[in-house]
Amino acid sequence: MESKTVTQSELQGIVNNLKARGARLITIVGADAGENIEVLYFFSTGVNSTEVYRIVVPKKGGNEEVESITPLMPAAYIAENELSEMFGLKVKGVPGRFFLHPSLKAPLRRS
Repeated sequence: MESKTVTQSELQGIVNNLKARGARLITIVGADAGENIEVLYFFSTGVNSTEVYRIVVPKKGGNEEVESITPLMPAAYIAENELSEMFGLKVKGVPGRFFLHPSLKAPLRRS
């Protein structure tokens, strides 16, 4: 499945557009790609129709921030919290502590 790489500000507009078209968020997936954290957003846009958007977040020593899409699509809340906990990203507007014990720090993030 191909993804389209977009900026964080472009993603906000895309999500607004998808919401207006009746699309639904399927999930959000993170991946540590070495110097960057990649975040993929999967949307269902109809029967057998999926759109995938990717943002690339350069690592900055744990001070990376990602805009939340939860205000636009509330279903993103759990996935964004998981993204924050697993990769150490700060997702604006979500607490970032949901699943893991506070002693665990970003287990899916490479140093």
